[in-house]
Amino acid sequence: MAKLIHTADIHLGAPLGWLGTSAERQRDQLRTTLTRIVDLAATERADCLLIAGDLFDSQSPPASDVRHAIQEFERLRAASGTPVVILPGSHDYLGPASVYSTHRKDFARHGSVSILGLDGRPSVDLHAVGLSIRGAAPMSNRSSAHQLAGLVPDPSFQHNVVVGHGSLTTAPVAADDHPIAPNEFAGWSYVALGHWHSWRDVSSGGTTAIYPGAPEVIAVDQTGAGHVAVVTIDENGTEAKRHRVGQRVISEVDVDLTGVTELSSIASRVRSEVPPDADTILRLSFSGLLSVGLGIDPEELRELLSGDYFYVATGSRGYHLRLDETELEALPERLVVGRFARLMKQRLDSAASEAEREEAEDALQMGVALLHGRDVLG
Repeated sequence: MAKLIHTADIHLGAPLGWLGTSAERQRDQLRTTLTRIVDLAATERADCLLIAGDLFDSQSPPASDVRHAIQEFERLRAASGTPVVILPGSHDYLGPASVYSTHRKDFARHGSVSILGLDGRPSVDLHAVGLSIRGAAPMSNRSSAHQLAGLVPDPSFQHNVVVGHGSLTTAPVAADDHPIAPNEFAGWSYVALGHWHSWRDVSSGGTTAIYPGAPEVIAVDQTGAGHVAVVTIDENGTEAKRHRVGQRVISEVDVDLTGVTELSSIASRVRSEVPPDADTILRLSFSGLLSVGLGIDPEELRELLSGDYFYVATGSRGYHLRLDETELEALPERLVVGRFARLMKQRLDSAASEAEREEAEDALQMGVALLHGRDVLG
């Protein structure tokens, strides 16, 4: 039996500019999450810690991040003897100026780290558990060459794992995004993938294939980040379990602005849907009908919520402004929207009660918005 901890896309040294003043704290968290992954590998007494690309965010990451990674790998070797196998990715791709070339001696000094592709190395063989790991390192940020092409299992080993960093060709992706085809999975005990930042099980033809996703949030659209795969391979087959290691989480909230009269009301609605949490990155979007008198200032709203969450990002704005009397009267009568507005105005003027009037006003505003092609109903 062989046990692997499979991770990818840690992106040490990523600028994370979208997080503003919180970026440095999240960069620190990336390092902490690598430490958690090493702790897991040691606790599980894993036969290998396998990193399927983009350990670093660039070819020339900060020296402090390189030192941290090497120290963690040395700590792992001392704790459990677990070796580390790294495939360069599309950010830290292999080349004369890459971190793996310039720090070749630093990685080699500890004796427990192998870089697939460096110095022409195509595989790492773990004879004690009958496992061979193979992968072709990307040599550039973009490539149309298939990642797994030309790689074949070694029949002298009981278990064979192939590592790739790229996009599955069954998805709508660019042709030069390091393509990987499911028909290339045949014959392998496990296919360890990287490049997509959310957990994805893409098993095919009886072969287990996993994108574990980024183990820590590095982009605002990563609702599926935060995990590694704990993989067990034996004579009965392969099992890959999702294990959470990430600290931050992303929560998405769509705020219906209909009837809102002040920013504090929006903040209250948000808090009711997503309880305040210092490790939550909040991604807001807006819909509905917004009163003309209320102007939404994303910075002001972010400030209102900043003490409740790690970071607040304001996303799509699908709301529609309620039109005032002058704007409604200006709608051309020759158009359907103009005729609708005038008919509804007559109904509004003849309303028998305040409740009926409010109902007619909402119907008028929503109807005009819908006739303008706005989605205000969600």
